Amino acid sequence: MRAIGYLSQRSDHPVRPERDSGSLRHAAPASLPSLVEQNANFLEYCHEHGFEPTATFLDSGTAQRRERPGLAQLLRHLSEESPGFTLVVTQSFANLGDDATQAVRTVLQLRARGVQLVSLGDGTIDEASLIDLWRLHNDVDSDADRRRERLQERARLGQAIGRPPYGYRVGRNGRYEIDEEEATVVRRIFNLCLREGLGIRRIAQRLNEEGYQTRRGRNWSMVTIRDLLRNPVYIGRYDKLGVSVSGNHHAIVSEPDFEAVGQQMARRRTATGISNPSDFLLAGLVWCGEDQTRMIGVTRRQQWRKANGETATATYRYYQSEARTNQSVGAYHTRRADELEAEVLAHIRGERRGGESAVLNIGRDDMALAAETAVAVSSAEARLRALDRKLTQLLEDASTGDPPLSALREAGSGIVTEWETANIDLVQLKRRALAQEREAEYRRRQDQRLRQVQEDWEQLSFPQQRDLIEHLVERVVVFDHSVTTQLKA
Repeated sequence: MRAIGYLSQRSDHPVRPERDSGSLRHAAPASLPSLVEQNANFLEYCHEHGFEPTATFLDSGTAQRRERPGLAQLLRHLSEESPGFTLVVTQSFANLGDDATQAVRTVLQLRARGVQLVSLGDGTIDEASLIDLWRLHNDVDSDADRRRERLQERARLGQAIGRPPYGYRVGRNGRYEIDEEEATVVRRIFNLCLREGLGIRRIAQRLNEEGYQTRRGRNWSMVTIRDLLRNPVYIGRYDKLGVSVSGNHHAIVSEPDFEAVGQQMARRRTATGISNPSDFLLAGLVWCGEDQTRMIGVTRRQQWRKANGETATATYRYYQSEARTNQSVGAYHTRRADELEAEVLAHIRGERRGGESAVLNIGRDDMALAAETAVAVSSAEARLRALDRKLTQLLEDASTGDPPLSALREAGSGIVTEWETANIDLVQLKRRALAQEREAEYRRRQDQRLRQVQEDWEQLSFPQQRDLIEHLVERVVVFDHSVTTQLKA
C-alpha cells in the first residue's frame, strides 16, 4: 500500500488523548516534534509496516495563518491521483487543524477521497475516536528557541552549518576538511598579499588574468578577496551562532601569516580611494550599456605640487564599470556623478528626453472596487463560519448518539463538500482583494514620490533622496553618448 505523510509544525494544537482504565482524559501539553523528526517517524512507520512512502506534504508555522498550503496540495494530489489503496500518515490529530472542528473537517476531507488516516500518536482515526479527539481543547506551550539551541549544539561540536567556505568541504564527521584544489588558490591569495604586497584589487586582477574562478565559476572580486583574507576559518577556527571553536579543523594558512595579512590590510585601509557605494545617489541602479555590467560609484582624490611649490588637491566622483573596478577586467566606461545624476532627475521630472514618462495616477478612485470585493470576502467568510457551526452541531449530536456514529461520515460529507466549494471562492476573492489593495497603495505611494522629486527635492536629506530614487527608478542604462532612465511600472 502507498503511504503519504502530512507534516505540520505549529505553536498551538489540540492535546493528544491518553486513556486511563478505558476513560478519556486530557494529556499534558506537549509541543509537536519538529518537521524533520515527524518525517523520520513517518518513514520508520512505513518501514515497520511494509508501506511504500510516495510523498510528503508539509505546513510550517500554521498557527500564524488560517491557510495551509501543504494540506491544500495534499488534497489536490489525492483528488487527481488514480484510485488505489492510499494511507495518509500524520504525527497527531493536532496536526490537522487550528482547532478541533477544523481537524475533524480535515479528517472528513481525507476520508471523502477514499484514503485511510493514521495518527502516529493517536492510532487509526475512525468515527468513534474522532468524536473523542474532537472533545479535546488546544493547550500547548511551544518553545520557539528549540531549533536555534540544536544548531548551537552542532556549532559547539564544530559541525558544519550551511555551505562550507571556499577551500573546504564537509567531511563524513560533519566537520570541515580541506579541498586541496581550492586550498591551493587560498594559499596563493594569502601569498600575493603577504609575500608580493599586493592589495585586494591587484590580487583580483591577477587571479582573473590567470584564469582562476570562484566556486560558482565567476571572476574574483575585491569583496570576495577581502572577505577571504579576513576569515579565521583558514587558521582552523570555527565561528558560528556566537560559538567559537579553535583548532576545530586543519588550517590552510598559519596563524602568524593570517595576523600579518590582517595588519597589512589595516594599514592599506586608511589609504583607500574608493568611497562607500551607498554615498552615491544612483548606487546599484546604473548599468553600462556597452558591456552590460553594473556601474558603481567611485571617488578619486588626487594631490600634486604646483610650480610655485604649493600642494593642490582635487576630488573626482564618477560611476565606473564594476567589472573594471572590482575585478580589473574589461574597458573603462565612466560618467561624472553630478552630470549623470542631474540627467536622471531631469528624466524623472520630464524635462529631458531619454527616460520613460513619469505619469501621476492622481484621481483614480479604487474605493468602489475595493468595497465590492470586501463585501464578497465578508460574505464568503460568514458562509464558512456557518458551515463550521453546522459541523460542530453535527458532532455534538453524534456524541450523544443522534445521529449514530455510523452515520457521521455520510452526514458530514455534504457539509465538507459545501465548505470546500466556499473555501475555493474565498481564496480567489482574497487574492483579488490583495492584488487590488497592493496596486492601489503602490500607485498612491509612487504619486507621492513623484511629487516630492518634482516639488521638494532640494529640501530633502540625502537618505530621503536616495530612498525616492530607489523606489522610482528600475535602472539607468549608460552608453558612451546617451543615457536611458527606466522607471518602475
